[in-house]
Amino acid sequence: MDSLSQIALGAAIGEATLGRKLGRSAALVGGALGTLPDLDVLMQYTDAVESFTFHRSWSHSIFVLGIVAPLVAVALHKLFPTRWIRPHSTQHRTSSNGQPQRPSYALWLLCCALVLLTHPLLDAMTVYGTQLLWPMQSTPVAWGSIFIIDPLYTLPLVIALWVAWKKRHKAQAAAIAGLVISTGYLGVTLAAQAHTRDLAIASLEQQGIASDHVLVAPTPMSLLWRVVAFETEQYHEGFYSLLDNNNEIAFKSFPSGRQWIESARDHWPVQQLEWFTDGMISASVTDDRLIINDLRMGVESSYIFRFDVGSLDSYESLGSKPSSNTAPTFTPETSVLLPPEIEFDRIKALIKRVGNDSGYPTY
Repeated sequence: MDSLSQIALGAAIGEATLGRKLGRSAALVGGALGTLPDLDVLMQYTDAVESFTFHRSWSHSIFVLGIVAPLVAVALHKLFPTRWIRPHSTQHRTSSNGQPQRPSYALWLLCCALVLLTHPLLDAMTVYGTQLLWPMQSTPVAWGSIFIIDPLYTLPLVIALWVAWKKRHKAQAAAIAGLVISTGYLGVTLAAQAHTRDLAIASLEQQGIASDHVLVAPTPMSLLWRVVAFETEQYHEGFYSLLDNNNEIAFKSFPSGRQWIESARDHWPVQQLEWFTDGMISASVTDDRLIINDLRMGVESSYIFRFDVGSLDSYESLGSKPSSNTAPTFTPETSVLLPPEIEFDRIKALIKRVGNDSGYPTY
């Protein structure tokens, strides 16, 4: 998820667990802890695919964070400034020397564990891919039921934090309410995703498309869902809105460029992208450059993550549509992340598609 959502989630947990001891400082501590796993973005690699796939790896591992949480809790328990603890009040106990009573280590541990572990779990709800079990080399977890930026998830947390900041006597209740509502929304997105998947599978069968590799991912606010059904030589893209009256999903087919992917099979960035995306990649060629597209994020011909991985030396001699039996000569190079090709006409068409049953949106 985006940084604001992670900060809001951490701040709400901090308020719910430590607010009665630390006052407003609890939300600040929780918000700061909520950003820690994402500091891995500061580690940039020469190869763009490395930077792309190593993000959300060790720093998002439940094993690593399970070790880090008690250590951070120890440090905060020992070093957190007394002057930042909630001022004296009739509801606040003091120690024998008259100073505000520090939160116990158990309370610190509860806060740190909840903030640090919910961060990767929330990220895993998106389609990007989170390596929850690192260093195990299992396919990254990408439940994909929520868009990377979703106001319907974040807004309840922000409102709860605003209430907690303004009305301290209702702070803990507000934080818990915000957490319950936002978590409930995640449950709603999972149900909507399951419903869309059932419709997609039925539509694929009805249209004679044989694919057991189906991706179902939402746009913001989870009203419009994008479906990608992948086959070896081609893939099929369709859209479904929760406001549709028609339950049949119309698909449009596109070539996967598998012959070009096979020509670069031994190149590490290509292997890594296929593993990281669970095979959801396509290839295209522009000016003799081999471009690998991540099919999970974006829409056809407007993908967010596109990588130049090398050159196809004999592409010109193959013509515009080389056969699958022809192997071009591939020269591997360090991968480079290309800028996304965002077309506003496509965005407008997708927004329009939310409220009608027009099938595949036309651009």
